[in-house]
Amino acid sequence: MADLTHPKLVALIVVAIIVVAAIWISISFFRWRRITWRDHMDTQISPLPKEARDSEPWAIWKVFTHHEEVAQPSLVLLRIRNSGFRSISQADMRRPMTFTFPGRVVKEFTVTDCHGVSRQLIQPPADPTEPAVVENRISLPRFPMKRRAGFKLLVLLSGEGRGIVVKGHLRRGSVVHATRVRGPLAMNIGFGAVLLLLVGIQAGITFSQTPTLPAYCGSGQLAMEGSTAFAPAAKEIGSAYTAVCHAATVSVSGIATFNGLNAVATEDPAGQSKATAKATAPVTATQIAMSDGPAPAGYPTLVGHPVAVIVFAVVVNRQANVFNLTTAQLRAIFSGAITNWKQIDGVNLPIRIVARTTSSGTRHTFDEKVLGGAEPPFSSYNCVTKNAVPASRVIRCEVSDTSTLLQRVDAIPGAIGYAQISDAATYPNVEPIKIDGWDPTIGAVQGGFYPFWTVEYLYTSGTPAAGSLAAGFLDFMKTTTSSDILRSDDYTPCDDRGQTLLNTLCRL
Repeated sequence: MADLTHPKLVALIVVAIIVVAAIWISISFFRWRRITWRDHMDTQISPLPKEARDSEPWAIWKVFTHHEEVAQPSLVLLRIRNSGFRSISQADMRRPMTFTFPGRVVKEFTVTDCHGVSRQLIQPPADPTEPAVVENRISLPRFPMKRRAGFKLLVLLSGEGRGIVVKGHLRRGSVVHATRVRGPLAMNIGFGAVLLLLVGIQAGITFSQTPTLPAYCGSGQLAMEGSTAFAPAAKEIGSAYTAVCHAATVSVSGIATFNGLNAVATEDPAGQSKATAKATAPVTATQIAMSDGPAPAGYPTLVGHPVAVIVFAVVVNRQANVFNLTTAQLRAIFSGAITNWKQIDGVNLPIRIVARTTSSGTRHTFDEKVLGGAEPPFSSYNCVTKNAVPASRVIRCEVSDTSTLLQRVDAIPGAIGYAQISDAATYPNVEPIKIDGWDPTIGAVQGGFYPFWTVEYLYTSGTPAAGSLAAGFLDFMKTTTSSDILRSDDYTPCDDRGQTLLNTLCRL
């Protein structure tokens, strides 16, 4: 009888499980968030219909729009539908949908047959600063869609080209050309049965063997404290670590960068609190500080470990109607030289600065790399009026964490602040703006064009001993599991799949 625990048989079953699971997931779960589009019509408009040629052979028909004749006209009718398993919010649309018609020029388009989605949000009144149509492309704004919602797009085009290219990016989802899937229920049942059989066999083999933990697994308690911007990603990575290393627990506290550095600085390299170093009992948890940027002078016992590049954005409330600011304009806003958005082609609204406290690494990065100096003093308790210091030149409040800052910017007309880009994307009234004409992207950072970025570091008190929980967790930070989590939260890992930034952006 064959040995079911033979390593080659185990490997073969694992591969089979992965293949079947991948196919099943691609069929069943690819539609978690999904927008499908289908071209119902793409046809040239005849200059003279057959009926007219038969009855009026002398007639010449032409197509006009805005009193201008359309050369070589054609009509396209597209159906766009939320065919996923859940509703889609504005924040889920990381990049708006675009429709490109190669070789043709868009003359006119309209949105029709809306259900479960607002036509006003899809086709708002024309905005000359952000035209919906540019040559052969239609760019729709980000809009929410309920489950099974849909609409049609009717487009008048000029030119001989053919074909349609549709692009867009959904958070944990996709925009795809609609195709017919035959027998989804039967396929799901079939794949599910095979998968369950293989999993059952593998489970029997697995439970008959002694499990081997990865080398990075440690035991005990790990406390990560510091950056509120990095805290959400750190929680995901901590959960992924403890899911494999069951003897460890990881807690994450977003208490601001410098508070985290100060907390770890009170722990000596042996893992004991300096306040209790003479006692025999060690501290209850190994501590790691999360820092937006390198720690300044004054922390001689701390050792930094670069993790990822973090790109920040200046954010404004959408009512300001401002989408690009120069470095000089930002400095003028924070100095009080510019106090109303109308002074820089925005609406007539007072500028209200929502800033972070001095313990924030995000603020430290903004002051150093954008302002080139310190921010003005606090003047407001409510972020709306100068009710703390009436004589101040600016309306400026301070908050202790990223989420509170974004909530204030989202709710207060005329507000401006700064935050990590993935956090800013979840608030409907918060607009990440360009700085000096550049979007907050890693490409602009690597090109040296975008200034508002830094490196996320994890700091330990001394170098962790080999085999310790801290050393193991730092090794786990270099795995593909951690890298995938970082990229999904808009970080760029310093060391990932052979691509390293350790000698460029991530150097200490």
